[in-house]
Amino acid sequence: MRASITFLISLFTLGAIAQAPFNYPDNLRWSTEADIGIYPCMDTMKVYGFKHVADISLILPSWRPVVNHDTVVVLEGQVMPIEGHEGYKFGVPHVSFEDLPLYHYTHDFSFNVFPDEGYRNLFSRYIEIKKDSAGREIRDTVVRGWVHCEWESGLAAGNHGNKYAKICRKGGSAGFSTVGHERYDVIWNWPTAGDWVHLEGLWIWDRGHPPARTEVHPIRFLATRRNLPDKILSEKGDSVFATRIDIYANGDGSAFYNNQDSTNWVHPVRMSSKDYNFKVLHTLPKPSPTAELKYVLIDQKGNSHTATIDVDCFSATDSSGASIHIPWKTAGIADTSTLCKTLYLYWNEGNGVPNDYRIHSYSVNLEKLRIRRLSEIFFLTPAELRMFADVGGQYIFLNEFVSKSKDILRAGLGRTIKRNWKINHSFTVHIPEDRKFRIYVGGWEADGVDKVMGYIVNQESDCTTEVKDRINDLMLDPTPVGYGGCEDDNMGESIIYHSPLELESSSHFIISSDGKPYKENCPLGHRTPVDFHRLHYSINRLP
Repeated sequence: MRASITFLISLFTLGAIAQAPFNYPDNLRWSTEADIGIYPCMDTMKVYGFKHVADISLILPSWRPVVNHDTVVVLEGQVMPIEGHEGYKFGVPHVSFEDLPLYHYTHDFSFNVFPDEGYRNLFSRYIEIKKDSAGREIRDTVVRGWVHCEWESGLAAGNHGNKYAKICRKGGSAGFSTVGHERYDVIWNWPTAGDWVHLEGLWIWDRGHPPARTEVHPIRFLATRRNLPDKILSEKGDSVFATRIDIYANGDGSAFYNNQDSTNWVHPVRMSSKDYNFKVLHTLPKPSPTAELKYVLIDQKGNSHTATIDVDCFSATDSSGASIHIPWKTAGIADTSTLCKTLYLYWNEGNGVPNDYRIHSYSVNLEKLRIRRLSEIFFLTPAELRMFADVGGQYIFLNEFVSKSKDILRAGLGRTIKRNWKINHSFTVHIPEDRKFRIYVGGWEADGVDKVMGYIVNQESDCTTEVKDRINDLMLDPTPVGYGGCEDDNMGESIIYHSPLELESSSHFIISSDGKPYKENCPLGHRTPVDFHRLHYSINRLP
């Protein structure tokens, strides 16, 4: 999971998840395995004259391979939100508001997956310590019922000294999970709640959040079957509903696993070590027994994978879909290439669904964002906001849209005391009556450790005085982080799910941000990101 300064000093435990119980394999790994051979590394952390002794071995390293640096694991399952204490819902999937800057160029895009049955071997076991009403310790063996997954976003890095700041300030991408992105583009390949994914990546222990748990971080291959259908033109020229599968892959996952850098802390990612195969099911019912399953495959912006992709459609009584083969090793595709494609599966009859299967189409217009509260001490101190929105799996970086400034991270939302921001951007969504879609806005204020994002420190460093001094000098002293606070401020997240059964032909909505109270490890660092901002939007049913 995200590695933040918080975990240099304190422990953190996630809330419980509301879900049906899984049958777990008997041979799951134990979290104690993550700490074998790791010894304490005590350091005195200094923040504005305050001192705190902490064990920084938790981040040396923060992420440790379960097997080795070259092992590729496969995970399939449904993307889900987390339900935390008292029903609070984290915004996962989202761009994390806190990441350890010395280990990142940009903030991570993060999500969680309920694994399909064949992939639950990726879970791990750990001991959870609680206290009963009498104060006695109770120890339980716990298995977290999802797998956390991360990939650097490649966006929103504008700090001095970050090698990607120049392109990000223009609305461009540093690569990673957004290769090809330009200002005003919809981020097409990030999954949202309810989607199904096939992904491949590095299986690691997250040591920064003890007890250590396994996750896939970073990802190198991501195929996302959308929960919502799309509408396309068939080979006959008819307008049909289709299952959409977005396929994205490259070897640039993080500051420590990529094919861009050649420094001693980087592990090259051998995309060409294998070919990539997966099977995906079509999610729309068959219009008639004689309908045939067809497909359309298109390139997305940023694609540099030149080999032919094999798509083999199948149709049976109980399921229909396609087997996809993506040659990388056998086609001699370079490790530095990026795959950006979208596959559509559809029935070649009528509009692609039975007459009694109702799909409603809507235009969702994000009208404006009102910033109700800022966390600055002085009213006239500009806020450095980074805000993202999602409408049914269509993501945008709001900083790109609300201002005409050429520098989206030093003007507009990126540096402001303004409270009202017009968005006026519309999305089209197609919603079957048995499904829902998410509307989301969230982000952070980059006035803390964001100022040293990309000042990379080798996570596999030994516990030396030089390493401890560098961490202190960069992150915890007033310079260069400054007096804006030592952590980035969570602006909270506005989240709602809509179903056609509760939508009228035209509706207007206002949703406000919510957030779990948290404490920064800095002076005056208590924060509850509730009602920091409100999103105004409308939903209109299309003919």
